[in-house]
Amino acid sequence: MRARVSTEWLSGCSGCHVAVVDLHEKLANLVEDVEFVRVPVLMDEKGYPKADVGIVEGAIRSHHDREAAEHMRKSVKTLVAFGSCACYGGPSGLGWLYDQKSVIDETYSSGPTNVQGQVPDGQVPVLEDGVVPLDEVVEVDFYLPGCPPHPYFIAAGLRALLGAQAPPLSTKPVCAECTRKMRKRPGVELQKAAVTAPDPELCFLSQGVICLGSVTLNRCQAPCPANGIACTGCAGPSADLIREPHLDLRTMVAKRMQMLTGVAADDVARYVEASAKTFYAYAVASPAVYRKPTVELREWAGDAAPVPAQAGKEA
Repeated sequence: MRARVSTEWLSGCSGCHVAVVDLHEKLANLVEDVEFVRVPVLMDEKGYPKADVGIVEGAIRSHHDREAAEHMRKSVKTLVAFGSCACYGGPSGLGWLYDQKSVIDETYSSGPTNVQGQVPDGQVPVLEDGVVPLDEVVEVDFYLPGCPPHPYFIAAGLRALLGAQAPPLSTKPVCAECTRKMRKRPGVELQKAAVTAPDPELCFLSQGVICLGSVTLNRCQAPCPANGIACTGCAGPSADLIREPHLDLRTMVAKRMQMLTGVAADDVARYVEASAKTFYAYAVASPAVYRKPTVELREWAGDAAPVPAQAGKEA
């Protein structure tokens, strides 16, 4: 008997759903074992049919998202947070930095393309007071981060959920897949705003470019460093960052760059703080990040408002 799979698309770009198509011939094999009963980008199914596995993309941004997540949780046996938005809030999570009123005022009262003061009426979903990951609203059984998740990990994850033998999913960081070599290079300066570096064989950190590969979970197989672009952390925090409350992205990267180049760790940390919306973009709304005692994301990003109490399960 084929397993029934239902999917939902919340506050996200649908890229995670599209990534399933990148399975190519593996998708054809998967269809032999799976019956898709709900896929918003492929079929016109308004309800939530009973299913064995529910796959949810996107963060909780509106009342509609919250209600959809609750419907999915009730209709499936196993729920998967699919992609970095569902797991950590993702880029949508930048809305967590600001309260509902400031977002609406900025968009509709002072926006250059709107008539001042005109705001959406009751015909559109009401915004939540913040943006939160899926597990702040409903219980999640499995997590598959990535922006979007790599087809290899999608296939492995689905095979495991369906009871088939699948390769173990490593908890190593992106650096484990990167072929660039770390080398001490005293005197190298911090390359602010740089996303690439001249030497294709050398670690970005050794060249003064901030790369998040050492603090990001490998759910991508490191395509960005292989193609000359520093890791931006799209798969979310590495396992050690999540497990250890005293570890933080900026201090770990700063320490490693200082060891390789001599650039003062404090200078690197301050630069990361000043660019928090960039370096924390994929997990800014995750309690695993913002509740660390050394992290002050709202202050670094210029908005020190308290966490909205109704944004998730608890403040």
